[in-house]
Amino acid sequence: MRAWLIGILLVVGLHAGTIQNDEAFKSAVMSMGGDNKLILMIYTTEDCPECAYMKQKVFHDKMVEPYLSKNFVVIEKNVHKSKLPDGYDFFGIPTMFFIDKAGNKKETMVGSKRAQPFLKELHRIRGIK
Repeated sequence: MRAWLIGILLVVGLHAGTIQNDEAFKSAVMSMGGDNKLILMIYTTEDCPECAYMKQKVFHDKMVEPYLSKNFVVIEKNVHKSKLPDGYDFFGIPTMFFIDKAGNKKETMVGSKRAQPFLKELHRIRGIK
C-alpha cells in the first residue's frame, strides 16, 4: 500500500509544476518583476472567430485593456502549433487559464465574453488569493 501511495505522489509531482518549464510562462513571470500580476494564458487557433473577437476587440476595449495590462500578463498558445503544458487541458476554445507566479491555476474560463462581463470576471478573478 505504501509503495502504491509513493508511486501516486511521484506521478502527481511529475505533472504538477510543468507550467514552470514552459518558456512562455517563464518569460511572463520574468516580465512581471516585482509586480503582483496573474498570467492569463489563452488557448486559440487561427480559425477561431471567438478567439479573434477576444484578442482584437475585448482585450483592446477602452475599459478592459488598462485593467488587463495593469493586472495580467497575457500568453497566447495556438493549440495546433504550440506545445501545451501538462495539466492545462481544454475542451473548447478560447480557453483562458489564470495562473499565479508560482504556477498555481486559479481559474479557467471557456468561451468568449463581451467586454463588460469579461472585465467583471477579471475583477472577480483578480480578487482570488
